[in-house]
Amino acid sequence: MPQRERSHAHILTQRIDIDDPTSSIAPPIYPSTTYARDNAHALPTVGPDGATLCYARPDNPTLRLPERMLAELEGGEDAALFASGMAAVTCVLNAVVRKGEIVFCPRRGYFAVRARIAEWCKAHGAEVMYYDPEESIEFPEEDVTTRAEGGRDRDVPVEKAPPLELPLSLFHRMAEMGQTMVPVALVWVESPANPTWDAMNITAVSILAKGFGARCVCVDSTVMTPICSKPLSLGADIVMHSATKYLNGHGDVLAGALVTKRKDGVWAKILHERKLGGAVLGSFDAYLLTRGMRTLELRVRHQSESALWLAKELSKAIVEKKVKLPSSNGAIVLYPGLEPTPEFPRPDYMFHKTNCPYGYYGGMLSVVFLVDRRQGQAKVKKPNLAKECAHFAANCRNWTCATSLGGFESLIEHRYSVEFSGPEYRNTPDDKQERRLVPHVPVGLLRLSVGLEKKEDLLRGFLQSLAEFKLPE
Repeated sequence: MPQRERSHAHILTQRIDIDDPTSSIAPPIYPSTTYARDNAHALPTVGPDGATLCYARPDNPTLRLPERMLAELEGGEDAALFASGMAAVTCVLNAVVRKGEIVFCPRRGYFAVRARIAEWCKAHGAEVMYYDPEESIEFPEEDVTTRAEGGRDRDVPVEKAPPLELPLSLFHRMAEMGQTMVPVALVWVESPANPTWDAMNITAVSILAKGFGARCVCVDSTVMTPICSKPLSLGADIVMHSATKYLNGHGDVLAGALVTKRKDGVWAKILHERKLGGAVLGSFDAYLLTRGMRTLELRVRHQSESALWLAKELSKAIVEKKVKLPSSNGAIVLYPGLEPTPEFPRPDYMFHKTNCPYGYYGGMLSVVFLVDRRQGQAKVKKPNLAKECAHFAANCRNWTCATSLGGFESLIEHRYSVEFSGPEYRNTPDDKQERRLVPHVPVGLLRLSVGLEKKEDLLRGFLQSLAEFKLPE
Protein backbone atom coordinates (compact mmCIF):
# COMPACT_ATOMS: atom_id res chain seq x y z
CA MET A 1 0.00 0.00 0.00
CA PRO A 2 1.57 3.35 -0.99
CA GLN A 3 2.56 5.65 1.83
CA ARG A 4 0.17 8.56 2.28
CA GLU A 5 1.68 12.00 1.72
CA ARG A 6 2.34 13.67 5.03
CA SER A 7 1.03 17.14 5.86
CA HIS A 8 3.23 20.21 5.94
CA ALA A 9 2.72 20.45 9.69
CA HIS A 10 3.82 16.84 10.23
CA ILE A 11 6.98 17.30 8.17
CA LEU A 12 7.90 20.55 9.91
CA THR A 13 7.31 19.41 13.49
CA GLN A 14 8.45 15.81 13.39
CA ARG A 15 11.47 14.59 15.25
CA ILE A 16 13.86 13.11 12.67
CA ASP A 17 16.12 10.26 13.73
CA ILE A 18 19.69 11.46 13.29
CA ASP A 19 21.38 8.91 15.56
CA ASP A 20 21.16 11.18 18.60
CA PRO A 21 21.73 8.97 21.69
CA THR A 22 19.98 11.49 23.96
CA SER A 23 16.68 11.41 22.00
CA SER A 24 16.48 15.19 22.40
CA ILE A 25 13.29 16.88 21.20
CA ALA A 26 15.27 19.91 20.07
CA PRO A 27 17.89 18.69 17.59
CA PRO A 28 21.55 18.96 18.62
CA ILE A 29 24.17 21.17 17.01
CA TYR A 30 27.35 19.56 15.74
CA PRO A 31 29.99 22.31 15.52
CA SER A 32 32.90 19.93 15.03
CA THR A 33 34.86 20.35 11.81
CA THR A 34 36.25 16.81 11.78
CA TYR A 35 35.43 13.28 13.03
CA ALA A 36 37.59 10.59 14.64
CA ARG A 37 38.20 7.28 12.87
CA ASP A 38 37.97 4.00 14.81
CA ASN A 39 40.78 1.52 15.47
CA ALA A 40 40.24 -0.02 12.04
CA HIS A 41 40.66 3.44 10.45
CA ALA A 42 36.98 3.44 9.44
CA LEU A 43 34.95 6.65 9.33
CA PRO A 44 31.91 7.06 11.60
CA THR A 45 28.48 6.83 10.02
CA VAL A 46 25.24 8.64 10.77
CA GLY A 47 21.58 8.47 9.78
CA PRO A 48 19.45 5.74 8.24
CA ASP A 49 21.42 5.88 4.99
CA GLY A 50 24.71 5.24 6.81
CA ALA A 51 26.40 8.39 5.52
CA THR A 52 30.07 8.59 6.48
CA LEU A 53 31.54 11.60 8.27
CA CYS A 54 35.02 12.76 7.37
CA TYR A 55 35.16 16.58 7.30
CA ALA A 56 32.49 19.18 8.04
CA ARG A 57 32.52 20.94 4.66
CA PRO A 58 30.82 18.03 2.85
CA ASP A 59 29.70 16.11 5.96
CA ASN A 60 27.71 17.94 8.63
CA PRO A 61 24.84 16.15 10.39
CA THR A 62 23.43 19.50 11.58
CA LEU A 63 22.62 20.37 7.95
CA ARG A 64 20.99 17.06 7.13
CA LEU A 65 17.94 17.70 9.30
CA PRO A 66 16.76 20.92 7.56
CA GLU A 67 17.82 19.48 4.19
CA ARG A 68 15.65 16.41 4.70
CA MET A 69 12.74 18.54 5.91
CA LEU A 70 12.97 20.81 2.87
CA ALA A 71 13.33 17.92 0.40
CA GLU A 72 10.18 16.29 1.74
CA LEU A 73 8.27 19.58 1.75
CA GLU A 74 9.12 20.18 -1.91
CA GLY A 75 8.59 16.56 -2.94
CA GLY A 76 12.21 16.16 -4.01
CA GLU A 77 14.75 13.38 -3.55
CA ASP A 78 17.44 15.53 -1.93
CA ALA A 79 18.31 19.07 -0.84
CA ALA A 80 21.51 21.01 -0.19
CA LEU A 81 22.04 24.11 1.94
CA PHE A 82 24.40 26.95 1.07
CA ALA A 83 25.91 29.99 2.73
CA SER A 84 23.47 32.28 0.87
CA GLY A 85 20.88 32.25 -1.87
CA MET A 86 23.39 33.75 -4.29
CA ALA A 87 25.85 30.96 -3.45
CA ALA A 88 23.15 28.48 -4.48
CA VAL A 89 22.59 30.37 -7.76
CA THR A 90 26.32 30.38 -8.51
CA CYS A 91 26.57 26.67 -7.76
CA VAL A 92 23.84 25.91 -10.32
CA LEU A 93 25.69 27.94 -12.96
CA ASN A 94 29.02 26.27 -12.20
CA ALA A 95 27.54 22.78 -12.25
CA VAL A 96 25.15 23.05 -15.18
CA VAL A 97 26.44 25.55 -17.75
CA ARG A 98 29.43 25.09 -20.05
CA LYS A 99 31.21 27.38 -22.49
CA GLY A 100 29.25 28.09 -25.65
CA GLU A 101 25.89 27.07 -24.20
CA ILE A 102 22.78 29.18 -23.62
CA VAL A 103 21.11 30.29 -20.40
CA PHE A 104 17.56 31.62 -20.62
CA CYS A 105 16.96 34.35 -18.06
CA PRO A 106 13.77 36.33 -17.35
CA ARG A 107 13.86 40.03 -18.10
CA ARG A 108 12.20 40.74 -14.77
CA GLY A 109 12.99 39.12 -11.45
CA TYR A 110 15.36 39.53 -8.53
CA PHE A 111 18.01 41.96 -9.81
CA ALA A 112 21.01 40.29 -8.11
CA VAL A 113 20.25 36.95 -9.80
CA ARG A 114 19.95 38.62 -13.21
CA ALA A 115 23.22 40.45 -12.59
CA ARG A 116 24.98 37.27 -11.48
CA ILE A 117 23.79 35.28 -14.50
CA ALA A 118 24.94 38.05 -16.87
CA GLU A 119 28.36 38.41 -15.24
CA TRP A 120 28.95 34.66 -14.93
CA CYS A 121 28.00 33.93 -18.54
CA LYS A 122 30.19 36.74 -19.85
CA ALA A 123 33.17 35.48 -17.86
CA HIS A 124 32.67 31.82 -18.86
CA GLY A 125 31.83 32.20 -22.54
CA ALA A 126 28.15 31.30 -22.28
CA GLU A 127 25.29 33.26 -23.84
CA VAL A 128 22.30 34.78 -22.05
CA MET A 129 18.98 35.02 -23.84
CA TYR A 130 16.41 37.20 -22.06
CA TYR A 131 12.71 36.46 -22.27
CA ASP A 132 9.57 38.14 -21.06
CA PRO A 133 8.19 36.23 -18.05
CA GLU A 134 4.64 36.65 -19.38
CA GLU A 135 5.50 33.90 -21.82
CA SER A 136 2.07 33.61 -23.37
CA ILE A 137 1.72 37.35 -24.04
CA GLU A 138 4.06 39.57 -26.00
CA PHE A 139 4.68 43.23 -25.33
CA PRO A 140 7.80 43.82 -27.43
CA GLU A 141 7.52 47.60 -27.54
CA GLU A 142 6.27 48.43 -24.06
CA ASP A 143 8.11 48.74 -20.80
CA VAL A 144 7.01 47.15 -17.57
CA THR A 145 5.53 50.41 -16.32
CA THR A 146 3.02 50.50 -19.16
CA ARG A 147 2.09 46.86 -18.48
CA ALA A 148 1.73 47.55 -14.78
CA GLU A 149 -0.64 50.37 -15.65
CA GLY A 150 -2.89 47.90 -17.38
CA GLY A 151 -2.19 49.34 -20.81
CA ARG A 152 -3.38 52.85 -19.93
CA ASP A 153 -3.06 55.52 -22.57
CA ARG A 154 -1.35 53.29 -25.13
CA ASP A 155 -2.34 55.74 -27.86
CA VAL A 156 -0.31 58.53 -26.25
CA PRO A 157 3.29 58.92 -27.46
CA VAL A 158 5.78 58.09 -24.71
CA GLU A 159 9.44 59.02 -24.43
CA LYS A 160 11.32 55.79 -25.11
CA ALA A 161 14.85 54.80 -24.27
CA PRO A 162 17.13 53.61 -27.10
CA PRO A 163 15.91 50.19 -28.33
CA LEU A 164 17.57 47.20 -26.68
CA GLU A 165 16.03 44.46 -28.82
CA LEU A 166 13.50 43.81 -26.07
CA PRO A 167 12.99 40.14 -25.15
CA LEU A 168 10.07 38.20 -26.57
CA SER A 169 8.26 35.30 -24.96
CA LEU A 170 10.22 32.23 -23.93
CA PHE A 171 8.66 30.26 -26.78
CA HIS A 172 9.81 32.78 -29.38
CA ARG A 173 13.25 33.02 -27.82
CA MET A 174 13.64 29.23 -27.88
CA ALA A 175 12.39 29.03 -31.45
CA GLU A 176 14.95 31.68 -32.37
CA MET A 177 17.67 29.72 -30.58
CA GLY A 178 16.58 26.44 -32.21
CA GLN A 179 17.65 27.73 -35.59
CA THR A 180 21.23 28.10 -34.30
CA MET A 181 21.49 24.57 -32.83
CA VAL A 182 23.34 25.97 -29.78
CA PRO A 183 22.83 23.71 -26.71
CA VAL A 184 20.50 24.98 -23.97
CA ALA A 185 22.04 24.45 -20.56
CA LEU A 186 19.68 26.22 -18.18
CA VAL A 187 16.26 27.84 -18.12
CA TRP A 188 15.95 30.09 -15.08
CA VAL A 189 12.41 30.79 -13.89
CA GLU A 190 11.17 33.10 -11.16
CA SER A 191 7.45 32.85 -10.57
CA PRO A 192 6.15 35.17 -9.35
CA ALA A 193 8.82 37.60 -10.55
CA ASN A 194 10.05 39.98 -7.87
CA PRO A 195 8.76 42.72 -7.54
CA THR A 196 6.04 42.91 -10.24
CA TRP A 197 4.80 39.37 -9.44
CA ASP A 198 4.39 38.18 -13.03
CA ALA A 199 3.49 34.49 -13.11
CA MET A 200 4.67 31.83 -15.51
CA ASN A 201 3.03 28.53 -16.32
CA ILE A 202 5.77 26.35 -14.82
CA THR A 203 4.37 23.17 -16.35
CA ALA A 204 4.30 24.66 -19.86
CA VAL A 205 7.77 26.15 -19.42
CA SER A 206 9.18 22.79 -18.31
CA ILE A 207 7.63 20.95 -21.26
CA LEU A 208 8.86 23.62 -23.66
CA ALA A 209 12.38 23.60 -22.21
CA LYS A 210 12.69 19.82 -22.37
CA GLY A 211 11.37 19.88 -25.92
CA PHE A 212 14.32 22.09 -26.86
CA GLY A 213 16.77 19.86 -25.00
CA ALA A 214 17.39 22.02 -21.93
CA ARG A 215 19.61 20.32 -19.39
CA CYS A 216 17.97 21.92 -16.35
CA VAL A 217 14.92 24.01 -15.44
CA CYS A 218 15.53 25.81 -12.15
CA VAL A 219 12.72 27.72 -10.42
CA ASP A 220 13.37 30.38 -7.80
CA SER A 221 10.50 29.74 -5.38
CA THR A 222 11.74 31.97 -2.57
CA VAL A 223 8.57 34.06 -2.46
CA MET A 224 6.09 31.20 -2.61
CA THR A 225 7.77 28.53 -0.44
CA PRO A 226 6.50 24.93 -0.57
CA ILE A 227 3.53 26.01 1.55
CA CYS A 228 2.11 27.81 -1.50
CA SER A 229 3.68 26.11 -4.53
CA LYS A 230 5.76 23.04 -5.39
CA PRO A 231 7.53 23.57 -8.73
CA LEU A 232 9.03 20.06 -8.83
CA SER A 233 5.51 18.63 -9.11
CA LEU A 234 4.92 21.01 -12.04
CA GLY A 235 7.91 19.77 -14.05
CA ALA A 236 10.92 21.72 -12.76
CA ASP A 237 14.21 19.90 -12.17
CA ILE A 238 15.53 22.05 -9.31
CA VAL A 239 14.00 24.52 -6.89
CA MET A 240 16.06 27.34 -5.42
CA HIS A 241 15.34 29.26 -2.21
CA SER A 242 16.95 32.18 -0.54
CA ALA A 243 16.44 30.52 2.82
CA THR A 244 17.26 33.87 4.42
CA LYS A 245 13.69 34.89 3.65
CA TYR A 246 10.58 32.85 4.44
CA LEU A 247 12.21 29.51 5.30
CA ASN A 248 14.04 31.06 8.24
CA GLY A 249 11.59 33.89 8.71
CA HIS A 250 13.35 35.67 11.57
CA GLY A 251 15.90 37.89 9.86
CA ASP A 252 18.89 36.34 11.62
CA VAL A 253 20.23 33.74 9.15
CA LEU A 254 21.86 34.13 5.74
CA ALA A 255 21.29 30.90 3.80
CA GLY A 256 20.39 29.38 0.44
CA ALA A 257 18.95 26.04 -0.63
CA LEU A 258 18.56 23.82 -3.67
CA VAL A 259 16.12 20.92 -3.91
CA THR A 260 16.30 18.35 -6.70
CA LYS A 261 13.56 16.28 -8.24
CA ARG A 262 15.94 13.37 -8.72
CA LYS A 263 19.47 12.35 -7.74
CA ASP A 264 20.92 12.44 -11.23
CA GLY A 265 24.19 13.52 -12.82
CA VAL A 266 23.34 17.21 -12.58
CA TRP A 267 22.68 16.88 -8.86
CA ALA A 268 25.94 14.99 -8.35
CA LYS A 269 27.78 17.89 -10.01
CA ILE A 270 25.98 20.39 -7.76
CA LEU A 271 27.02 18.50 -4.62
CA HIS A 272 30.57 18.21 -5.95
CA GLU A 273 30.64 21.95 -6.68
CA ARG A 274 29.41 22.76 -3.18
CA LYS A 275 32.01 20.44 -1.66
CA LEU A 276 34.97 21.97 -3.52
CA GLY A 277 33.57 25.50 -3.77
CA GLY A 278 33.05 25.59 -0.03
CA ALA A 279 29.90 27.76 0.10
CA VAL A 280 28.28 25.61 2.78
CA LEU A 281 26.09 26.70 5.67
CA GLY A 282 27.56 26.69 9.18
CA SER A 283 26.23 24.54 12.00
CA PHE A 284 24.73 27.34 14.07
CA ASP A 285 22.98 28.90 11.08
CA ALA A 286 21.61 25.47 10.13
CA TYR A 287 20.26 25.08 13.66
CA LEU A 288 18.54 28.49 13.51
CA LEU A 289 17.14 27.66 10.09
CA THR A 290 15.66 24.42 11.43
CA ARG A 291 14.05 26.32 14.30
CA GLY A 292 12.62 28.90 11.91
CA MET A 293 11.21 26.24 9.59
CA ARG A 294 9.21 24.69 12.44
CA THR A 295 6.72 27.58 12.16
CA LEU A 296 6.92 28.00 8.36
CA GLU A 297 3.37 26.91 7.61
CA LEU A 298 1.84 29.03 10.38
CA ARG A 299 3.77 32.12 9.29
CA VAL A 300 3.21 31.79 5.55
CA ARG A 301 -0.50 31.08 5.88
CA HIS A 302 -0.96 34.11 8.14
CA GLN A 303 1.15 36.33 5.89
CA SER A 304 -0.69 35.16 2.77
CA GLU A 305 -4.09 35.86 4.30
CA SER A 306 -3.00 39.30 5.51
CA ALA A 307 -1.42 40.17 2.15
CA LEU A 308 -4.57 39.24 0.22
CA TRP A 309 -6.72 41.29 2.60
CA LEU A 310 -4.38 44.28 2.29
CA ALA A 311 -4.33 43.99 -1.50
CA LYS A 312 -8.13 44.08 -1.61
CA GLU A 313 -8.41 46.97 0.88
CA LEU A 314 -5.76 49.02 -0.88
CA SER A 315 -7.50 48.41 -4.21
CA LYS A 316 -10.70 49.78 -2.69
CA ALA A 317 -8.81 52.79 -1.36
CA ILE A 318 -7.44 53.45 -4.85
CA VAL A 319 -10.97 53.59 -6.24
CA GLU A 320 -11.82 56.08 -3.49
CA LYS A 321 -8.81 58.24 -4.50
CA LYS A 322 -7.08 57.69 -1.14
CA VAL A 323 -3.87 56.24 -2.61
CA LYS A 324 -2.01 59.07 -4.32
CA LEU A 325 1.24 61.00 -4.19
CA PRO A 326 1.66 64.57 -5.51
CA SER A 327 3.35 63.47 -8.78
CA SER A 328 1.28 60.35 -9.37
CA ASN A 329 -1.76 59.80 -11.54
CA GLY A 330 -3.53 57.07 -9.59
CA ALA A 331 -2.18 53.70 -8.48
CA ILE A 332 -2.67 49.96 -8.81
CA VAL A 333 -1.99 46.98 -6.56
CA LEU A 334 -0.01 43.96 -7.75
CA TYR A 335 -0.64 40.71 -5.86
CA PRO A 336 -0.72 37.14 -7.21
CA GLY A 337 -4.01 36.30 -5.52
CA LEU A 338 -6.02 39.31 -6.73
CA GLU A 339 -8.75 38.25 -9.13
CA PRO A 340 -9.01 39.94 -12.55
CA THR A 341 -11.20 43.02 -13.01
CA PRO A 342 -12.30 44.89 -16.15
CA GLU A 343 -9.86 47.66 -15.25
CA PHE A 344 -6.94 45.29 -14.73
CA PRO A 345 -7.48 41.92 -16.44
CA ARG A 346 -4.41 40.16 -14.91
CA PRO A 347 -3.82 37.73 -17.81
CA ASP A 348 -1.47 35.60 -15.69
CA TYR A 349 -3.99 35.02 -12.89
CA MET A 350 -4.71 31.43 -13.98
CA PHE A 351 -0.99 30.67 -13.91
CA HIS A 352 -0.92 31.77 -10.27
CA LYS A 353 -3.93 29.51 -9.59
CA THR A 354 -2.22 26.56 -11.27
CA ASN A 355 1.10 27.11 -9.52
CA CYS A 356 -0.53 27.59 -6.09
CA PRO A 357 -2.97 24.68 -5.60
CA TYR A 358 -3.29 25.23 -1.84
CA GLY A 359 -5.03 28.60 -2.19
CA TYR A 360 -2.21 30.66 -0.67
CA TYR A 361 -0.31 33.23 -2.72
CA GLY A 362 2.44 34.45 -0.42
CA GLY A 363 3.01 37.55 1.65
CA MET A 364 4.41 39.88 -1.04
CA LEU A 365 2.56 42.65 -2.86
CA SER A 366 3.41 45.91 -4.58
CA VAL A 367 1.66 49.25 -4.82
CA VAL A 368 2.49 51.10 -8.04
CA PHE A 369 1.98 54.86 -8.16
CA LEU A 370 1.44 55.68 -11.81
CA VAL A 371 3.27 58.39 -13.70
CA ASP A 372 1.12 60.86 -15.64
CA ARG A 373 2.07 59.78 -19.16
CA ARG A 374 -0.12 62.27 -21.01
CA GLN A 375 0.96 65.53 -22.59
CA GLY A 376 4.63 64.83 -22.02
CA GLN A 377 4.26 64.77 -18.21
CA ALA A 378 6.19 61.52 -17.70
CA LYS A 379 9.59 63.09 -18.39
CA VAL A 380 8.92 65.85 -15.87
CA LYS A 381 7.20 63.89 -13.11
CA LYS A 382 9.22 60.64 -13.15
CA PRO A 383 12.15 61.99 -11.05
CA ASN A 384 9.71 63.71 -8.68
CA LEU A 385 7.74 60.51 -8.18
CA ALA A 386 10.91 58.52 -7.47
CA LYS A 387 11.89 60.99 -4.76
CA GLU A 388 8.39 60.99 -3.26
CA CYS A 389 8.19 57.18 -3.18
CA ALA A 390 11.58 56.84 -1.50
CA HIS A 391 10.65 59.42 1.14
CA PHE A 392 7.26 57.80 1.72
CA ALA A 393 8.83 54.35 2.19
CA ALA A 394 11.34 55.71 4.70
CA ASN A 395 8.58 57.34 6.77
CA CYS A 396 5.62 54.97 6.42
CA ARG A 397 3.96 54.22 9.75
CA ASN A 398 3.87 50.64 11.02
CA TRP A 399 6.22 49.52 8.22
CA THR A 400 10.02 49.27 8.36
CA CYS A 401 11.94 50.55 5.34
CA ALA A 402 14.56 47.84 4.75
CA THR A 403 15.87 45.49 2.06
CA SER A 404 14.63 41.95 2.52
CA LEU A 405 11.40 40.00 2.70
CA GLY A 406 9.69 37.04 4.33
CA GLY A 407 10.40 37.90 7.96
CA PHE A 408 8.06 38.36 10.92
CA GLU A 409 8.24 42.15 10.53
CA SER A 410 6.52 44.07 7.73
CA LEU A 411 8.94 45.79 5.36
CA ILE A 412 8.48 48.44 2.67
CA GLU A 413 10.97 49.41 -0.02
CA HIS A 414 11.21 51.58 -3.12
CA ARG A 415 12.87 49.10 -5.45
CA TYR A 416 13.61 51.60 -8.24
CA SER A 417 15.87 53.63 -5.92
CA VAL A 418 17.51 50.53 -4.49
CA GLU A 419 18.29 48.93 -7.84
CA PHE A 420 19.61 52.10 -9.46
CA SER A 421 21.85 52.80 -6.46
CA GLY A 422 23.45 49.34 -6.52
CA PRO A 423 27.01 48.83 -7.77
CA GLU A 424 25.70 46.79 -10.71
CA TYR A 425 24.12 49.93 -12.15
CA ARG A 426 26.21 52.90 -11.00
CA ASN A 427 28.58 52.67 -13.95
CA THR A 428 26.58 50.74 -16.47
CA PRO A 429 28.86 50.11 -19.48
CA ASP A 430 27.83 50.44 -23.08
CA ASP A 431 27.87 46.69 -23.52
CA LYS A 432 24.36 45.87 -24.71
CA GLN A 433 24.19 42.67 -22.70
CA GLU A 434 24.88 44.50 -19.46
CA ARG A 435 22.61 47.41 -20.32
CA ARG A 436 19.77 44.94 -19.98
CA LEU A 437 20.39 45.00 -16.23
CA VAL A 438 18.86 48.46 -15.94
CA PRO A 439 16.00 47.95 -13.47
CA HIS A 440 12.82 46.81 -15.17
CA VAL A 441 10.55 48.05 -12.37
CA PRO A 442 8.11 50.94 -12.43
CA VAL A 443 9.52 54.13 -10.94
CA GLY A 444 6.54 54.36 -8.59
CA LEU A 445 6.61 50.78 -7.28
CA LEU A 446 6.68 50.16 -3.53
CA ARG A 447 7.36 46.55 -2.55
CA LEU A 448 5.58 45.39 0.61
CA SER A 449 6.59 42.32 2.59
CA VAL A 450 3.72 41.55 4.95
CA GLY A 451 4.75 40.28 8.37
CA LEU A 452 2.87 38.97 11.37
CA GLU A 453 1.44 42.24 12.68
CA LYS A 454 -2.30 42.96 12.71
CA LYS A 455 -3.34 43.63 9.14
CA GLU A 456 -5.57 46.50 10.26
CA ASP A 457 -2.58 48.29 11.80
CA LEU A 458 -0.60 47.90 8.58
CA LEU A 459 -3.40 49.32 6.45
CA ARG A 460 -4.03 52.21 8.83
CA GLY A 461 -0.33 53.12 8.94
CA PHE A 462 -0.04 53.07 5.16
CA LEU A 463 -3.13 55.20 4.51
CA GLN A 464 -2.38 57.68 7.33
CA SER A 465 1.13 58.18 6.00
CA LEU A 466 -0.30 58.90 2.56
CA ALA A 467 -2.84 61.37 3.92
CA GLU A 468 -0.15 63.25 5.82
CA PHE A 469 2.57 62.99 3.16
CA LYS A 470 4.69 66.04 2.59
CA LEU A 471 8.08 66.12 0.94
CA PRO A 472 10.62 68.04 3.07
CA GLU A 473 11.79 71.41 1.76
